[in-house]
Amino acid sequence: MTGELVAAVRRRTGELVAALGTLDEDGLRAPSALPGWSRLTIACHLRYGAEAFGRMTAAALEDRPVSYYPGGRAATRPATLEPGPGEEPADVVESLAEHSAALDAAWRRLSDERWEAVVREPDDQPDLGPLPLARMPLLRLTEVEVHGSDLELGLGDWSEVFVRAALPFRLDWLNRRRTNHREVDASVTGSWLLTAPDGPTWRVAVEGGGVASVPVAAGATADAVVEAPARDLLALLLGRPLRTAPRYGGDTELGRAFARAFP
Repeated sequence: MTGELVAAVRRRTGELVAALGTLDEDGLRAPSALPGWSRLTIACHLRYGAEAFGRMTAAALEDRPVSYYPGGRAATRPATLEPGPGEEPADVVESLAEHSAALDAAWRRLSDERWEAVVREPDDQPDLGPLPLARMPLLRLTEVEVHGSDLELGLGDWSEVFVRAALPFRLDWLNRRRTNHREVDASVTGSWLLTAPDGPTWRVAVEGGGVASVPVAAGATADAVVEAPARDLLALLLGRPLRTAPRYGGDTELGRAFARAFP
């Protein structure tokens, strides 16, 4: 599966770099689908992500602690979202291509055994938590798939391999990572059955301040049911537009509140 994910990252990255490469400066500075972000902001973010994943890969292979944002997210992240001093927008796209190619080359060299290395963060900079290196391609694929759509440059929709791998991973990750640095509405409690006709069924519950997210058989019980294609359940988890409106069952008000409990 890891090789398939690495290939998917390479394919999607090639598509978005090619699309960005057709734009002039005005096109790069035009707004994206993300509020407050231009296409150039996304290019800068993806460029930094390629460099960071390459650095984290090297550190994991040497069993050294490493952070996605050295010095802390709040202090480091703002500068990663804009060109460097004297850097032109087109330079960012070229640099994104170069860092992405270097990351792809590093990953393609790894044996199955090397993928078992663990990415460990410094004790004073927890963010992702310890993860096997083999998880990194899926995290990078999430960046390029989702932000590729955010660019609004006519790229294809999310790939089947991305949806198939990312949906159960994100559902399981709710047990450890309820929010991505966003405020959670703690008043929303209960249980949801998230089910996809073309994918898995999971029961997600918020009770007593804790979260329990587990795969279950279709037809299991919960306070609310949210049914949608696998691609749209993933979009719900990632805070992106759904192509198909979900079908709600049970407590429909609670069903519609899922995004407030898991922003």
